[in-house]
Amino acid sequence: MNLFLHNTLSGKKELFTPLTEKGVRIYTCGPTVYDDAHVGNLRAYVFADTLKRALLYFGFLVKHVINITDVGHLASDADEGDDKMTKGLKREGKPLTLAAMRELADTYASRFKEDLRALNILSPNEMPHASDHIKEDISLIKILEEKECAYKTSDGMYFDTSRFREYGKLGNIDVGGLSVGARVAVNKEKKNPTDFALWKFNEKLGWDSPWGKGFPGWHVECSAMSVKYLGQPFDIHTGGTDHIPVHHQNEIAQSEAAAEKPLARFWLHGAHLTIRGGTKMAKSEGEFLRLRDLTAKGIIPEAYRYYLLTASYRTPLEWSIEAVKAAQQALLRLAHHLSVWTTESEAASSEEYKREFRERIGDDLDTPNALALVWRLIKDTSLPEGVKRAMILDFDRVLGLNLAHLAEEIKKSAEDIPAEVRELVMVREKARAEKNFSRADAIRDEIKKLGYDISDTEAGVNVRKIK
Repeated sequence: MNLFLHNTLSGKKELFTPLTEKGVRIYTCGPTVYDDAHVGNLRAYVFADTLKRALLYFGFLVKHVINITDVGHLASDADEGDDKMTKGLKREGKPLTLAAMRELADTYASRFKEDLRALNILSPNEMPHASDHIKEDISLIKILEEKECAYKTSDGMYFDTSRFREYGKLGNIDVGGLSVGARVAVNKEKKNPTDFALWKFNEKLGWDSPWGKGFPGWHVECSAMSVKYLGQPFDIHTGGTDHIPVHHQNEIAQSEAAAEKPLARFWLHGAHLTIRGGTKMAKSEGEFLRLRDLTAKGIIPEAYRYYLLTASYRTPLEWSIEAVKAAQQALLRLAHHLSVWTTESEAASSEEYKREFRERIGDDLDTPNALALVWRLIKDTSLPEGVKRAMILDFDRVLGLNLAHLAEEIKKSAEDIPAEVRELVMVREKARAEKNFSRADAIRDEIKKLGYDISDTEAGVNVRKIK
């Protein structure tokens, strides 16, 4: 079965084949760890994880790198403003030192990793810190300088985009149509409006270099780390759509100018989680939710993952707490089926469903239709419960909803329900059978006061302890 992926570089859906027989090498742009990741940020990592799981499901070996940006990412993508890590130090009243910056980075990198585990995201093979790769950054800039692709200004070293004729090829950006002050910064020392910083001077905070004390540009860091851990070229580079016009454009320019060969064959970009009718959820807006904010509202992380899978990774998804709650109800109904179904006949399977699932995932990770297939399978009375259970758990290798664990938790919770609650559940079922819904609702409230939540599913009544 073939896997087709939408390649931003060509603007087309292409058949994926690895560059070598050794396996698929993927680089994902990681977080800038000056603060917690919000749920919008995390969408990019659920997408990358779904891609990785799909590749594994299709039989590929995968090496995956997610970087940790802990220096060099300025407040503006156009090389202006404070370093975001400096912004975090000021916010928390910490000294402006490299040691304090690393301490801040370690704190928020640890929280980011906790979020990944909570969302059942597979651990990357490598998660390098940018600040540990200054030597590699300097080496890359030296090569660019030797090739006359870099020049010095009063505030740093810059890449001369006129030296890379294909600048703008990712996403077919009209470089000539870019206006100074919008996508690019006003800087009279730049040779071209699109030129970008390779190294920024800073006498107070940074590292020594041949050009002066300072720190690397954000774009240089990703080029240096991706090539160190994956080689050049590698198979797939992922990130958000906001990376297309600036960050990834610049990565390509500097990496390919230095090595004179492609950086990555496929470039995949995930759409944003939006608020207020299309605005990207962002820390700069001051309005964002962390994953732990969702759990405080009674939403399990897997429910947020389910919500994301209901849309294509390339489609903007508008944030809605009501929609996430509905996703949780659907997920728990699904897990409840697995918790009560027999495990007999699990060795058997339906080739038709397996083929269709692979077709849907193979069509640029079509998770919405893959989920629809799961629900169609649940309702299929022609197959034994054990067969359906085994197949859904197999599909979950790609979906990553942690269904086996959730089903076991539901089963365990049902076994631990106090007799008083079980009796109320039976009384409520009798009231519902008699169509006395007001009485049934009153009993639901009694059950909730005892610390349990009850929901009605196609597989039966689901009762779980309120956390």
